[in-house]
Amino acid sequence: MKLTFRQKSFLGRLLDLYREARQPMHYTEVARRLGLAKSSAYDMLRLLERKGLVISEYVLPKESPSPGRSHVRFWPTAMAEEIFSQSVAEAAEYRGEWEQIKAQVLDRLRHGKASARKAVLRDVINMILEARSPLAVCAEVITALLLSLGEVKHSLGPQSPLARLLGAPPTKLGMSLAAGLAAGMVQIDTASGRALDRLYEYVKRYEMSLEELDPDKLEALRRYAQDVMKALYRA
Repeated sequence: MKLTFRQKSFLGRLLDLYREARQPMHYTEVARRLGLAKSSAYDMLRLLERKGLVISEYVLPKESPSPGRSHVRFWPTAMAEEIFSQSVAEAAEYRGEWEQIKAQVLDRLRHGKASARKAVLRDVINMILEARSPLAVCAEVITALLLSLGEVKHSLGPQSPLARLLGAPPTKLGMSLAAGLAAGMVQIDTASGRALDRLYEYVKRYEMSLEELDPDKLEALRRYAQDVMKALYRA
């Protein structure tokens, strides 16, 4: 089941609250404990309920046994527990994939010869096909674009538009513009135009994967792209 970062975060915190309370909770209590607006907590609970991850029930307040206005309470389902457990395991796997990419690519760029860049580019493109995490996809695609620019050093220098863009606080728009700028610069070189045609589908996958990144991963991607640029510029 596909959940956004916000939905996953809310579900994880709801599971923690439920384990602590050991009973269904009114949405106002969920909102108070999570520091959210009541309407925001209620809407998220209802959204997760439609996905089968939360159950609701209407009960009368204990202090008012006579007929009256009932209260709605929520608790996570067994499916929520299972999905969150899978997400934790998946996150650990993704971290391993991310660390491997950084080590392999940056080490080869920092210590290899400039003539070896074509081999690195070929390997990175193959890695895009195998990447599982959104962060890995983004890192590999932007690496391929930067490698395609590697022969034009001024485009990667510290005063280049691309470097200035990557020097700003990371946002999804900013990282999208960085990839778009790099792709546009590659296209200017007619010899590299064919490479861009080959990367077109990967750039689209980059944009889709970018939407899945939280602020911490955006910052990790930005720093990685900066490191790749520095390695190429100094080579």
